[in-house]
Amino acid sequence: MEPHEDLREGEEPPPPGVRLMATVRWAMLAFTVFAAALSWWFLARTERPTAMLYQCPMHPEIVSAEPGSCPICHMSLEPVVQTPLVSSAAPFDGPPGTAPVELALDRVQAIGVRTAAVTEKNIAETTRATAVVTAPEQGVAEVHVRAPGFVERVFVAQTGVAVTRGQALFAFYSPDILQAQQELLVTQRWSSMDSGLTTLTTPSSIQGARTKLELLGVLPREIDRILQTGEILRTVTVCAPASGFVTKKGVVQGSYVSPEATLYEIQDLSHVYVVAEVSQRDIPHIPLGTEGTFRSPRHPDQPIAVRVDLVYPTVSQEARTTKVRMAPKGESPKGTTFAPGEYGTVEFAAAARKVLLVPRDAVVDTGKSVYLFVAEAQGRFVPRSVRMLGEYGDEVGVEGNVKAGESVVSGATFLIDSESRLQASLARVRLP
Repeated sequence: MEPHEDLREGEEPPPPGVRLMATVRWAMLAFTVFAAALSWWFLARTERPTAMLYQCPMHPEIVSAEPGSCPICHMSLEPVVQTPLVSSAAPFDGPPGTAPVELALDRVQAIGVRTAAVTEKNIAETTRATAVVTAPEQGVAEVHVRAPGFVERVFVAQTGVAVTRGQALFAFYSPDILQAQQELLVTQRWSSMDSGLTTLTTPSSIQGARTKLELLGVLPREIDRILQTGEILRTVTVCAPASGFVTKKGVVQGSYVSPEATLYEIQDLSHVYVVAEVSQRDIPHIPLGTEGTFRSPRHPDQPIAVRVDLVYPTVSQEARTTKVRMAPKGESPKGTTFAPGEYGTVEFAAAARKVLLVPRDAVVDTGKSVYLFVAEAQGRFVPRSVRMLGEYGDEVGVEGNVKAGESVVSGATFLIDSESRLQASLARVRLP
Protein backbone atom coordinates (compact mmCIF):
# COMPACT_ATOMS: atom_id res chain seq x y z
CA MET A 1 0.00 0.00 0.00
CA GLU A 2 1.31 3.35 -0.99
CA PRO A 3 1.54 6.09 1.60
CA HIS A 4 -1.41 8.61 1.61
CA GLU A 5 -0.33 12.01 0.31
CA ASP A 6 -2.54 14.01 2.85
CA LEU A 7 -1.43 12.19 5.92
CA ARG A 8 0.84 13.83 8.39
CA GLU A 9 3.91 12.20 9.65
CA GLY A 10 3.04 9.46 12.09
CA GLU A 11 -0.66 9.11 11.02
CA GLU A 12 -2.12 5.95 9.51
CA PRO A 13 -4.69 5.91 6.71
CA PRO A 14 -8.37 4.84 7.60
CA PRO A 15 -9.42 1.30 6.89
CA PRO A 16 -10.98 0.75 3.47
CA GLY A 17 -14.85 1.24 3.27
CA VAL A 18 -15.18 3.75 6.14
CA ARG A 19 -16.59 6.48 3.95
CA LEU A 20 -19.05 4.06 2.37
CA MET A 21 -20.34 2.95 5.80
CA ALA A 22 -20.75 6.56 6.87
CA THR A 23 -22.85 7.30 3.82
CA VAL A 24 -25.04 4.24 4.47
CA ARG A 25 -25.46 5.26 8.15
CA TRP A 26 -26.68 8.71 7.25
CA ALA A 27 -29.03 7.29 4.64
CA MET A 28 -30.59 4.89 7.20
CA LEU A 29 -31.04 7.70 9.71
CA ALA A 30 -32.78 9.85 7.11
CA PHE A 31 -35.06 6.94 6.15
CA THR A 32 -35.98 6.32 9.81
CA VAL A 33 -36.88 9.97 10.35
CA PHE A 34 -38.95 9.97 7.17
CA ALA A 35 -40.78 6.78 8.17
CA ALA A 36 -41.55 8.17 11.65
CA ALA A 37 -42.89 11.39 10.17
CA LEU A 38 -45.03 9.47 7.68
CA SER A 39 -46.44 7.23 10.43
CA TRP A 40 -47.32 10.20 12.63
CA TRP A 41 -49.05 11.92 9.72
CA PHE A 42 -51.06 8.80 8.89
CA LEU A 43 -52.14 8.19 12.47
CA ALA A 44 -53.08 11.84 12.89
CA ARG A 45 -55.49 11.51 9.97
CA THR A 46 -57.05 8.14 10.83
CA GLU A 47 -57.11 7.94 14.64
CA ARG A 48 -60.49 8.66 16.18
CA PRO A 49 -60.48 11.18 19.00
CA THR A 50 -61.25 10.07 22.50
CA ALA A 51 -63.48 11.73 25.02
CA MET A 52 -63.10 11.77 28.80
CA LEU A 53 -66.49 11.01 30.32
CA TYR A 54 -67.63 10.64 33.92
CA GLN A 55 -70.01 7.94 35.10
CA CYS A 56 -71.73 6.94 38.36
CA PRO A 57 -70.52 3.52 39.59
CA MET A 58 -73.98 2.69 41.01
CA HIS A 59 -76.11 4.10 38.18
CA PRO A 60 -74.43 3.44 34.83
CA GLU A 61 -77.06 5.45 32.99
CA ILE A 62 -75.77 8.65 34.65
CA VAL A 63 -72.98 9.88 32.33
CA SER A 64 -71.57 13.39 32.17
CA ALA A 65 -68.89 15.16 30.15
CA GLU A 66 -67.74 17.02 33.30
CA PRO A 67 -66.81 15.79 36.79
CA GLY A 68 -69.44 16.04 39.51
CA SER A 69 -71.77 13.90 41.61
CA CYS A 70 -74.64 11.55 40.80
CA PRO A 71 -78.06 13.25 41.16
CA ILE A 72 -79.53 9.98 42.48
CA CYS A 73 -77.04 8.65 45.05
CA HIS A 74 -74.68 11.70 45.22
CA MET A 75 -71.59 9.56 44.67
CA SER A 76 -68.66 11.10 42.82
CA LEU A 77 -68.61 10.39 39.10
CA GLU A 78 -65.68 8.23 38.01
CA PRO A 79 -63.69 9.09 34.83
CA VAL A 80 -64.18 6.81 31.84
CA VAL A 81 -62.24 7.11 28.57
CA GLN A 82 -64.45 6.19 25.67
CA THR A 83 -63.83 6.19 21.94
CA PRO A 84 -66.80 7.65 20.09
CA LEU A 85 -68.73 5.72 17.49
CA VAL A 86 -68.05 6.43 13.86
CA SER A 87 -70.91 7.90 11.88
CA SER A 88 -71.17 4.83 9.65
CA ALA A 89 -71.98 2.46 12.54
CA ALA A 90 -75.18 0.49 12.00
CA PRO A 91 -78.04 1.42 14.37
CA PHE A 92 -78.98 -1.15 17.02
CA ASP A 93 -82.63 -2.22 16.92
CA GLY A 94 -83.11 -3.81 20.32
CA PRO A 95 -84.64 -3.15 23.74
CA PRO A 96 -84.53 0.56 24.62
CA GLY A 97 -81.57 1.58 26.77
CA THR A 98 -79.41 -1.41 25.83
CA ALA A 99 -76.58 -2.12 23.41
CA PRO A 100 -74.59 -5.20 22.31
CA VAL A 101 -71.70 -6.17 24.58
CA GLU A 102 -68.30 -7.47 23.44
CA LEU A 103 -65.96 -8.87 26.10
CA ALA A 104 -62.60 -10.54 25.96
CA LEU A 105 -62.42 -14.20 26.91
CA ASP A 106 -60.49 -13.54 30.12
CA ARG A 107 -63.09 -11.00 31.25
CA VAL A 108 -65.96 -13.38 30.42
CA GLN A 109 -64.32 -15.99 32.62
CA ALA A 110 -63.51 -13.48 35.37
CA ILE A 111 -67.12 -12.36 35.88
CA GLY A 112 -68.47 -15.92 35.63
CA VAL A 113 -70.65 -15.66 32.54
CA ARG A 114 -72.61 -18.87 31.88
CA THR A 115 -74.81 -19.70 28.94
CA ALA A 116 -77.64 -22.14 28.39
CA ALA A 117 -79.38 -23.40 25.28
CA VAL A 118 -82.97 -22.43 24.43
CA THR A 119 -85.04 -25.62 24.52
CA GLU A 120 -88.44 -26.42 23.03
CA LYS A 121 -90.84 -28.71 24.89
CA ASN A 122 -94.46 -29.79 24.73
CA ILE A 123 -96.21 -28.27 27.75
CA ALA A 124 -99.67 -29.34 28.91
CA GLU A 125 -100.68 -26.44 31.11
CA THR A 126 -103.22 -26.64 33.90
CA THR A 127 -104.84 -23.28 34.57
CA ARG A 128 -106.43 -22.63 37.97
CA ALA A 129 -108.79 -19.77 38.71
CA THR A 130 -111.13 -18.62 41.44
CA ALA A 131 -114.78 -19.23 40.58
CA VAL A 132 -118.20 -18.51 42.04
CA VAL A 133 -121.57 -20.18 41.56
CA THR A 134 -124.15 -17.84 40.00
CA ALA A 135 -127.82 -18.17 39.13
CA PRO A 136 -128.79 -18.06 35.45
CA GLU A 137 -129.86 -14.62 34.29
CA GLN A 138 -132.62 -16.10 32.13
CA GLY A 139 -134.15 -17.88 35.14
CA VAL A 140 -135.37 -14.74 36.96
CA ALA A 141 -139.05 -13.74 37.10
CA GLU A 142 -140.52 -10.55 38.55
CA VAL A 143 -144.01 -10.10 39.93
CA HIS A 144 -145.96 -6.88 39.20
CA VAL A 145 -149.59 -5.85 39.40
CA ARG A 146 -151.32 -4.42 36.34
CA ALA A 147 -153.57 -2.05 38.23
CA PRO A 148 -152.90 -0.02 41.38
CA GLY A 149 -154.47 -1.19 44.62
CA PHE A 150 -154.06 -2.16 48.26
CA VAL A 151 -152.74 -5.45 49.63
CA GLU A 152 -155.17 -7.16 51.99
CA ARG A 153 -153.62 -10.63 52.38
CA VAL A 154 -150.07 -11.97 51.98
CA PHE A 155 -149.61 -15.71 51.44
CA VAL A 156 -145.80 -15.80 50.91
CA ALA A 157 -144.33 -13.49 53.53
CA GLN A 158 -140.59 -14.21 53.42
CA THR A 159 -137.69 -14.69 51.08
CA GLY A 160 -135.80 -17.94 50.57
CA VAL A 161 -138.89 -20.12 50.33
CA ALA A 162 -139.64 -22.24 47.30
CA VAL A 163 -142.76 -21.54 45.27
CA THR A 164 -144.33 -23.27 42.29
CA ARG A 165 -145.84 -21.80 39.18
CA GLY A 166 -149.41 -20.68 39.88
CA GLN A 167 -149.00 -20.58 43.68
CA ALA A 168 -150.84 -17.67 45.33
CA LEU A 169 -148.54 -14.92 46.59
CA PHE A 170 -150.94 -12.20 47.81
CA ALA A 171 -154.44 -10.80 47.29
CA PHE A 172 -155.20 -7.11 46.77
CA TYR A 173 -158.12 -4.78 46.21
CA SER A 174 -158.08 -2.58 43.10
CA PRO A 175 -160.80 -0.03 42.16
CA ASP A 176 -159.95 -0.46 38.46
CA ILE A 177 -160.42 -4.23 38.62
CA LEU A 178 -163.63 -3.78 40.61
CA GLN A 179 -165.02 -1.51 37.89
CA ALA A 180 -164.03 -3.99 35.17
CA GLN A 181 -165.93 -6.74 37.03
CA GLN A 182 -169.03 -4.60 37.15
CA GLU A 183 -168.78 -4.00 33.40
CA LEU A 184 -168.53 -7.76 32.82
CA LEU A 185 -171.65 -8.50 34.90
CA VAL A 186 -173.63 -5.71 33.28
CA THR A 187 -172.74 -6.99 29.85
CA GLN A 188 -173.78 -10.50 30.90
CA ARG A 189 -177.19 -9.27 32.20
CA TRP A 190 -177.93 -7.32 29.06
CA SER A 191 -177.07 -10.32 26.91
CA SER A 192 -179.59 -12.47 28.85
CA MET A 193 -182.46 -9.97 28.54
CA ASP A 194 -185.00 -10.49 25.70
CA SER A 195 -185.24 -6.99 24.29
CA GLY A 196 -184.43 -5.06 21.23
CA LEU A 197 -181.14 -4.05 22.74
CA THR A 198 -179.65 -7.50 22.54
CA THR A 199 -177.88 -6.52 19.36
CA LEU A 200 -175.70 -4.26 21.49
CA THR A 201 -174.69 -7.10 23.79
CA THR A 202 -173.36 -9.81 21.53
CA PRO A 203 -171.05 -12.63 22.74
CA SER A 204 -168.15 -10.57 21.43
CA SER A 205 -169.07 -7.85 23.92
CA ILE A 206 -168.88 -10.34 26.79
CA GLN A 207 -165.58 -11.62 25.49
CA GLY A 208 -164.23 -8.05 25.34
CA ALA A 209 -165.16 -7.44 28.98
CA ARG A 210 -163.59 -10.77 29.93
CA THR A 211 -160.38 -9.94 28.04
CA LYS A 212 -160.16 -6.61 29.86
CA LEU A 213 -160.13 -8.41 33.20
CA GLU A 214 -157.50 -10.87 31.97
CA LEU A 215 -155.27 -7.97 30.88
CA LEU A 216 -155.64 -6.47 34.36
CA GLY A 217 -154.19 -9.67 35.82
CA VAL A 218 -157.35 -11.47 36.97
CA LEU A 219 -157.02 -15.24 36.73
CA PRO A 220 -159.31 -17.07 34.26
CA ARG A 221 -160.76 -19.23 37.04
CA GLU A 222 -161.72 -16.15 39.01
CA ILE A 223 -163.43 -14.67 35.94
CA ASP A 224 -165.38 -17.92 35.50
CA ARG A 225 -166.50 -17.75 39.11
CA ILE A 226 -167.68 -14.15 38.64
CA LEU A 227 -169.78 -15.16 35.62
CA GLN A 228 -171.19 -18.22 37.39
CA THR A 229 -172.09 -16.58 40.71
CA GLY A 230 -172.79 -13.09 39.44
CA GLU A 231 -170.91 -11.72 42.41
CA ILE A 232 -168.02 -9.23 42.36
CA LEU A 233 -164.78 -10.28 44.01
CA ARG A 234 -163.50 -7.75 46.51
CA THR A 235 -159.87 -8.91 46.11
CA VAL A 236 -158.04 -10.70 43.31
CA THR A 237 -155.12 -13.10 43.77
CA VAL A 238 -151.65 -12.64 42.27
CA CYS A 239 -149.81 -15.93 41.62
CA ALA A 240 -146.21 -16.89 40.93
CA PRO A 241 -145.42 -16.75 37.21
CA ALA A 242 -142.66 -19.41 37.52
CA SER A 243 -141.29 -21.98 39.94
CA GLY A 244 -138.22 -21.18 41.97
CA PHE A 245 -137.07 -19.48 45.15
CA VAL A 246 -138.22 -16.08 46.36
CA THR A 247 -135.07 -13.92 46.40
CA LYS A 248 -136.75 -10.51 46.87
CA LYS A 249 -140.02 -9.40 48.45
CA GLY A 250 -141.36 -5.85 48.46
CA VAL A 251 -144.90 -6.22 49.73
CA VAL A 252 -146.52 -6.33 53.17
CA GLN A 253 -150.13 -6.41 54.25
CA GLY A 254 -151.82 -3.05 53.74
CA SER A 255 -149.20 -1.63 51.38
CA TYR A 256 -150.17 0.31 48.28
CA VAL A 257 -148.95 -1.34 45.09
CA SER A 258 -148.61 0.01 41.57
CA PRO A 259 -147.57 -1.52 38.21
CA GLU A 260 -144.06 -0.03 38.25
CA ALA A 261 -143.07 -1.60 41.60
CA THR A 262 -141.37 -5.04 41.75
CA LEU A 263 -143.23 -6.94 44.45
CA TYR A 264 -141.50 -10.33 44.23
CA GLU A 265 -138.46 -11.73 42.46
CA ILE A 266 -138.42 -15.47 41.86
CA GLN A 267 -135.26 -17.24 40.71
CA ASP A 268 -134.94 -20.70 39.23
CA LEU A 269 -132.00 -22.36 40.99
CA SER A 270 -132.43 -25.80 39.52
CA HIS A 271 -129.65 -24.92 37.06
CA VAL A 272 -126.62 -22.83 38.03
CA TYR A 273 -123.49 -21.56 36.31
CA VAL A 274 -119.88 -21.39 37.48
CA VAL A 275 -118.14 -18.10 36.62
CA ALA A 276 -114.35 -17.88 36.91
CA GLU A 277 -111.99 -14.89 36.82
CA VAL A 278 -109.22 -15.85 34.38
CA SER A 279 -106.00 -13.90 33.81
CA GLN A 280 -105.61 -12.20 30.42
CA ARG A 281 -102.57 -14.25 29.46
CA ASP A 282 -104.51 -17.51 30.00
CA ILE A 283 -107.64 -16.49 28.08
CA PRO A 284 -106.24 -17.46 24.62
CA HIS A 285 -105.76 -21.02 25.91
CA ILE A 286 -109.39 -21.40 27.15
CA PRO A 287 -111.67 -21.34 24.09
CA LEU A 288 -115.35 -22.28 24.05
CA GLY A 289 -115.86 -25.94 24.86
CA THR A 290 -112.86 -26.23 27.18
CA GLU A 291 -113.60 -28.69 29.97
CA GLY A 292 -112.66 -28.20 33.58
CA THR A 293 -113.30 -29.32 37.13
CA PHE A 294 -114.93 -27.19 39.84
CA ARG A 295 -114.31 -27.82 43.54
CA SER A 296 -116.00 -26.10 46.44
CA PRO A 297 -114.72 -25.98 50.05
CA ARG A 298 -118.14 -27.30 51.05
CA HIS A 299 -117.68 -30.40 48.86
CA PRO A 300 -113.89 -30.81 48.45
CA ASP A 301 -114.17 -34.51 47.59
CA GLN A 302 -117.08 -34.13 45.16
CA PRO A 303 -115.90 -32.08 42.16
CA ILE A 304 -118.21 -31.48 39.24
CA ALA A 305 -117.26 -31.42 35.57
CA VAL A 306 -117.94 -28.14 33.76
CA ARG A 307 -117.61 -26.89 30.18
CA VAL A 308 -116.97 -23.31 29.02
CA ASP A 309 -120.01 -21.94 27.16
CA LEU A 310 -119.30 -18.19 27.29
CA VAL A 311 -116.21 -15.98 27.44
CA TYR A 312 -117.19 -12.44 28.38
CA PRO A 313 -115.93 -9.72 26.00
CA THR A 314 -114.82 -7.32 28.74
CA VAL A 315 -111.78 -7.11 31.03
CA SER A 316 -111.83 -6.02 34.66
CA GLN A 317 -109.83 -2.81 35.06
CA GLU A 318 -109.01 -3.59 38.69
CA ALA A 319 -107.95 -7.24 38.46
CA ARG A 320 -107.04 -7.42 34.74
CA THR A 321 -109.08 -10.60 34.41
CA THR A 322 -111.84 -11.84 32.11
CA LYS A 323 -114.93 -13.72 33.22
CA VAL A 324 -115.49 -17.22 31.86
CA ARG A 325 -118.89 -18.88 32.33
CA MET A 326 -119.22 -22.65 32.60
CA ALA A 327 -122.22 -24.93 32.69
CA PRO A 328 -122.20 -28.20 34.65
CA LYS A 329 -121.48 -31.16 32.39
CA GLY A 330 -123.87 -33.98 33.21
CA GLU A 331 -125.35 -34.57 36.66
CA SER A 332 -123.70 -33.55 39.90
CA PRO A 333 -122.65 -36.24 42.39
CA LYS A 334 -125.49 -37.51 44.53
CA GLY A 335 -126.16 -35.21 47.47
CA THR A 336 -124.12 -32.36 46.02
CA THR A 337 -125.84 -29.00 45.73
CA PHE A 338 -124.31 -25.62 44.97
CA ALA A 339 -125.87 -22.36 46.05
CA PRO A 340 -125.40 -19.06 44.20
CA GLY A 341 -122.57 -17.07 45.75
CA GLU A 342 -120.62 -20.16 46.75
CA TYR A 343 -116.88 -19.85 45.99
CA GLY A 344 -114.43 -22.46 44.82
CA THR A 345 -111.67 -23.14 42.32
CA VAL A 346 -111.78 -24.42 38.77
CA GLU A 347 -109.01 -26.20 36.87
CA PHE A 348 -108.72 -26.20 33.09
CA ALA A 349 -106.63 -28.84 31.34
CA ALA A 350 -105.50 -27.18 28.10
CA ALA A 351 -104.08 -29.12 25.16
CA ALA A 352 -100.30 -29.56 25.01
CA ARG A 353 -98.42 -26.94 22.99
CA LYS A 354 -94.80 -26.26 22.10
CA VAL A 355 -93.08 -23.66 24.27
CA LEU A 356 -89.54 -22.23 24.16
CA LEU A 357 -87.94 -22.50 27.59
CA VAL A 358 -84.99 -20.58 29.09
CA PRO A 359 -83.58 -20.49 32.64
CA ARG A 360 -85.33 -18.09 34.96
CA ASP A 361 -82.07 -16.15 35.54
CA ALA A 362 -81.72 -15.50 31.81
CA VAL A 363 -84.75 -13.19 31.65
CA VAL A 364 -84.30 -9.46 32.35
CA ASP A 365 -87.61 -7.77 33.23
CA THR A 366 -87.35 -4.00 33.71
CA GLY A 367 -91.09 -3.42 33.98
CA LYS A 368 -91.07 -1.66 30.61
CA SER A 369 -89.39 -4.37 28.54
CA VAL A 370 -88.41 -8.03 28.79
CA TYR A 371 -85.30 -9.31 27.02
CA LEU A 372 -82.54 -11.93 26.90
CA PHE A 373 -78.83 -11.73 26.07
CA VAL A 374 -78.08 -14.07 23.17
CA ALA A 375 -74.49 -15.22 22.65
CA GLU A 376 -74.04 -14.62 18.91
CA ALA A 377 -70.23 -15.06 18.77
CA GLN A 378 -67.21 -15.51 21.04
CA GLY A 379 -67.58 -12.78 23.66
CA ARG A 380 -70.46 -10.97 21.89
CA PHE A 381 -73.83 -10.78 23.65
CA VAL A 382 -76.81 -9.11 22.00
CA PRO A 383 -80.04 -8.21 23.89
CA ARG A 384 -83.28 -9.35 22.22
CA SER A 385 -86.84 -8.52 23.23
CA VAL A 386 -89.13 -11.43 24.14
CA ARG A 387 -92.52 -11.99 25.73
CA MET A 388 -92.94 -14.21 28.78
CA LEU A 389 -95.58 -16.95 28.60
CA GLY A 390 -95.37 -18.33 32.12
CA GLU A 391 -93.16 -20.12 34.61
CA TYR A 392 -92.54 -23.84 34.50
CA GLY A 393 -90.46 -24.79 37.54
CA ASP A 394 -87.00 -23.23 37.20
CA GLU A 395 -87.64 -22.26 33.58
CA VAL A 396 -89.64 -19.53 31.86
CA GLY A 397 -91.57 -19.83 28.63
CA VAL A 398 -90.77 -17.10 26.10
CA GLU A 399 -91.60 -16.18 22.53
CA GLY A 400 -90.23 -13.53 20.21
CA ASN A 401 -86.76 -12.86 18.81
CA VAL A 402 -85.23 -16.17 19.86
CA LYS A 403 -85.32 -19.74 18.59
CA ALA A 404 -84.52 -23.20 19.88
CA GLY A 405 -80.84 -24.09 20.02
CA GLU A 406 -79.50 -20.56 20.54
CA SER A 407 -77.40 -19.82 23.63
CA VAL A 408 -78.51 -17.21 26.15
CA VAL A 409 -76.71 -15.79 29.17
CA SER A 410 -77.92 -17.59 32.29
CA GLY A 411 -75.21 -16.55 34.78
CA ALA A 412 -73.89 -13.06 35.55
CA THR A 413 -76.86 -11.68 33.61
CA PHE A 414 -76.94 -8.62 35.86
CA LEU A 415 -73.32 -7.75 35.04
CA ILE A 416 -73.87 -8.17 31.31
CA ASP A 417 -77.02 -6.04 31.53
CA SER A 418 -75.12 -3.32 33.44
CA GLU A 419 -72.38 -3.28 30.81
CA SER A 420 -75.00 -3.14 28.05
CA ARG A 421 -76.73 -0.17 29.62
CA LEU A 422 -73.37 1.52 30.18
CA GLN A 423 -72.50 1.18 26.50
CA ALA A 424 -75.91 2.52 25.51
CA SER A 425 -75.52 5.50 27.88
CA LEU A 426 -72.05 6.31 26.59
CA ALA A 427 -73.23 6.06 23.00
CA ARG A 428 -75.69 8.89 23.61
CA VAL A 429 -73.01 11.32 24.76
CA ARG A 430 -70.09 10.36 22.47
CA LEU A 431 -68.39 12.99 20.43
CA PRO A 432 -69.54 13.32 16.81
